[in-house]
Amino acid sequence: MQIERLIDVALGKEKADLVIKNAEIVNVLTEEFIKADIAICGDRIAGIGNYSGIEEIDAEGLYAVPGLIDGHTHIEMSMLSVTEFARVVVPKGTTSVVADPHEIANVLGKEGIRVLLEEAKTTPLKVFCMIPSCVPSSPLETSGAKITAEDIAEMLEWENVIGLAEMMNYPGVINKDTEVLRKIEVVRARGKPIDGHCPMLRGKDLNAYISAGIGSDHESISEDEAMEKLRLGMRIMIREGSVARNLKTLLNIAKKAYRWCMLVTDGDRTTRDLIEQGYLDYVYRRAVEEGVDPIKALQMCTLNPAEWFGIDAGLIAPGRYADIVLLKNLERFEVVRVIANGKPVGEIRRTYEYPKFVKSSVKLKKPIEPKDIAIEGKGMARIIRVIEGEIVTGEDREYVEGIDVERDILKIVVVERHKATGNIGKAYIRGFGIKRGAFASSVAHDAHNIVAVGTNDDDICRAVNRIAELQGGIVVVDKEVKAELKLDIAGLMSEERAEVVAEKIDRIHEELRKLGCKHPSPIFALSFMALPVIPKLKVTDLGLVDVERFEVTDIFV
Repeated sequence: MQIERLIDVALGKEKADLVIKNAEIVNVLTEEFIKADIAICGDRIAGIGNYSGIEEIDAEGLYAVPGLIDGHTHIEMSMLSVTEFARVVVPKGTTSVVADPHEIANVLGKEGIRVLLEEAKTTPLKVFCMIPSCVPSSPLETSGAKITAEDIAEMLEWENVIGLAEMMNYPGVINKDTEVLRKIEVVRARGKPIDGHCPMLRGKDLNAYISAGIGSDHESISEDEAMEKLRLGMRIMIREGSVARNLKTLLNIAKKAYRWCMLVTDGDRTTRDLIEQGYLDYVYRRAVEEGVDPIKALQMCTLNPAEWFGIDAGLIAPGRYADIVLLKNLERFEVVRVIANGKPVGEIRRTYEYPKFVKSSVKLKKPIEPKDIAIEGKGMARIIRVIEGEIVTGEDREYVEGIDVERDILKIVVVERHKATGNIGKAYIRGFGIKRGAFASSVAHDAHNIVAVGTNDDDICRAVNRIAELQGGIVVVDKEVKAELKLDIAGLMSEERAEVVAEKIDRIHEELRKLGCKHPSPIFALSFMALPVIPKLKVTDLGLVDVERFEVTDIFV
């Protein structure tokens, strides 16, 4: 039995499988440095002290820290397969992630989540799953699947499924929505953690939300807001991504309540940034640059998430997973070697084969034509206004007779792609600034239908139909396809290497700039234009949505 051998190795009666010799161990619990050997048996740490092993690594002059744990992420947002994601992040020191797979869940339901977890088992990366709580995100769109309280009860029995992911529907909690509360009760009854998502929620509403059993939040946008949540017992996740950056704002929180905080990415790291800057190691470095003590910064991405989620990692100690990172420099997190699951990490290659249904998720009733996306009429129209750096939108009202490039009034459409209903939502939008052509994407939170913006109906149709041919992706068209990225894993992720994906995204951005696009993050911005739970105006396959009134509304006033 593994436990018997583990005990014998700890006692020194048997040689360890692997011993890391002479390491400067960073103990994130006692906040001290200890020079000692680390004995490993199987995938666990057996002991700290003086040990000999079948295999030994001399770590003289190196720091040994626990493998980093991202406490809140969405792997699908990297646009990489799980294997390729692991290939990029594990050698940089992240050995575990707590994933909310609500992107693939909205496309393929619980079977999509199963695929993600099965692929993860073939990699050195530990992927712990929090079950998506809001699939679909609202009744104002057509999603590919639905996850019920009964599904949650089933999935909680799956390996590495550890709780309920961000409860975005905080109005449903406060207003005691029956289905929402059933989902929460299923998880609470099993003593599992429930993550929150409650931007700007304060006062008695916040008290009510927390009283339901929700214990964390990653959406605080001010120090006061985060402090109120801390005082009420919430753990604060501090997000520092490629676009959403909260570390500077919440820096005092990080310094003051570091044992109750976590550093996370929320999946917001572009492929290019993953390759060139890093993943959670980058977030750690950013915290240290801002003046956070290195050991305290380490606590926020090792021990703290391990404690909140009940994971046997996050600390170099007997019985914990043998996930250890050897560093040349602690402050800069300069990685020399990574040990994951008790083994030195070598080359990571994909061996997992996707089931057929994963790569055939784009189903259109028929190729769309200009007549399908025509907006009839003219008059005073409600125009979605994209706000740079935000996923909220504004609303402009102007007289419109159709697309008007000079006034940056373009057309946006959302084409349903899960059930071949033929649904197409249409609206006007400004903020992308393109002067000709169109671009489209099958990454469109949260339902991930096909969303497209363009200056003319012909190019919009070409872009949407090309995505259907690719079975998912991002496409730029100007009378012909100018750039594209195939995302045929559920219409969300690519099978290609990260470097290739990054190059293709760069090409897409380059072609968009040629079309006149002024937005600094057009792919990111477009992906949120169909999310009907973030104000003010959005568009889904059902039409233009007034989020504040929570209803489909007319284009013309």
